Amino acid sequence: MIKYILQRIGFALLTLVIIMFVVYVLTAQFSINPFAEKANGSSAGSEANKNKEFLEKLFDSSVKYHFLPESWNGQYNTYKDIWIDYKLDPFTRFWYWFSDIFKNKENPFGLPYDGGILSTFDVKSISELVFKYLKISIIVTIPAFFISAFIGIILGIFAGYKRGTIFDAIINLFSLFFIALPSFIIAPIMISILLNFKVTPSFINPYGSDANVYSNYDIFISWLPPILIIVLGSLSAYITFTRNQVITVLTSNYVLIAKSKGLGTIEIFLKYVLRNISIPLAALLIPSYIGLLTGGIVIETYWNIPGVSRVITAAFPKGEINIIMFNTVFFTFLGILTTIVVDVSYTVLDPRIKYASKSGFSYFQMFLTSIKRNNEFKLLINKKEN
Repeated sequence: MIKYILQRIGFALLTLVIIMFVVYVLTAQFSINPFAEKANGSSAGSEANKNKEFLEKLFDSSVKYHFLPESWNGQYNTYKDIWIDYKLDPFTRFWYWFSDIFKNKENPFGLPYDGGILSTFDVKSISELVFKYLKISIIVTIPAFFISAFIGIILGIFAGYKRGTIFDAIINLFSLFFIALPSFIIAPIMISILLNFKVTPSFINPYGSDANVYSNYDIFISWLPPILIIVLGSLSAYITFTRNQVITVLTSNYVLIAKSKGLGTIEIFLKYVLRNISIPLAALLIPSYIGLLTGGIVIETYWNIPGVSRVITAAFPKGEINIIMFNTVFFTFLGILTTIVVDVSYTVLDPRIKYASKSGFSYFQMFLTSIKRNNEFKLLINKKEN
């Protein structure tokens, strides 16, 4: 078991590095050097700013943020005629950035290109910036996750037991309806309906400067619309998945044998259905929360929620690769971690599951054996010819 977990952790780290590499290279390939743009005058303001001191500062920033080779550091006079048009390859930039994770203890993921971002939000690092918004996203996603998972599983179980009935048809129609309708269509409809009940169409930030103006009831009511939209959007997935799992178990041979032995419905549900659907449900529920946490861009935009999705969408147009990479690493790590937790939880949910020992088959050993066999075959042919 321990050996298996260590292997999974090793593969998880390898997966994380590969994803980091791919995301960084693709983002770096299509991003521009904002400091070179300022030097060209597109955002520097006036020509008066284009003096040697100003350009040298932009040059040093380009080296600091890995737009130029590290060997150019402090050599503005040498490269002053070529640095603006120079584009460092993304592979080298990734190596510089990846090395900083281990070298830069204070800010391992770097800083935003625009230094005003941190001062505006009164934070000192990218991680602090993301986590400041993340707690707002959690306010909406955690209640939505538990509500949708609970209701979805209950309705899915009933639909599985009542398959082929009008109840099953209504639940299936409900699921298909909200699967087909995207959230950007449901959201304005929900806003129009709730306005008739005098519910504010904007999310009230409990940590905002104007939070004291509103009562706790007003704040709570403002949270309900986005939570409800997320619940409706994710509910259908839980219903459909649970229903299919219940039907699979109920039509299995061991349940039919249990019925023939006279076991009651509740006893069959507790002994067979619940145990057998809990394993695939665990594989769905735990990772699905990560999807809810990162997939609320439309919801956060409609209700003006200062969540983590807004940080990600704001970082891409500006080419803030350090913010993008921190979000990539953080959420990828969470996703991989939940996958490992799900695999380990299988043995807790069903002790009959055992992880197999490592196979003795090795492609490398097969390759060496093939080379050895070919060499021996050649020697045998040479002996016959001689």
